[in-house]
Amino acid sequence: MADVMPCYVYVDGQYVREELRAVGMSDEFNPREPAAFTRHQVVAGSHVRPTRIFYYDALDENAEEAEQNRQRAYFDRLRRLRDTHVVLGRVRPTASAKRRQQKGVDVQLAVDALRAATSGAVGAIVLVTGDADFVPLVKGIREAGPHVFVFAFAKSLSPELEVEADRVHKWDEPATDWSLTA
Repeated sequence: MADVMPCYVYVDGQYVREELRAVGMSDEFNPREPAAFTRHQVVAGSHVRPTRIFYYDALDENAEEAEQNRQRAYFDRLRRLRDTHVVLGRVRPTASAKRRQQKGVDVQLAVDALRAATSGAVGAIVLVTGDADFVPLVKGIREAGPHVFVFAFAKSLSPELEVEADRVHKWDEPATDWSLTA
């Protein structure tokens, strides 16, 4: 039997939810589903297995009350998933006031992933995102020792992020079976 390499999975919730909404699907997905794609990964004879999943997103406090309640209920359901940890930031208006932007989410994901990479607790880290802003994180994780996997949607995967990752898994479209039933 092959060895098992533990890994942590860091999910950029906003990234996945936007991809789901773009194709008309519910944005309430189970972050354990994209993490399950680690089962196809083998590094140096060891099967990569997620031991913890970290989900990062933000509560939009400027949204209507019904939308805030929906978001809170979703995040609460995620917290009940085993070995899944939810980290929330805030959404703030931008200078143009036409768009709102997450604050504190990407930086917290990067800090947490780099902390795990330097702890020696894992042999691999999976980032579920396509954002080029994470290129320095990928480089830092790799320099710390763990293998870096990026799981992303093909149409929104940054070419720079794809080049820096040790391995990349691309989805052509969001899966219909990622719904959260908890």
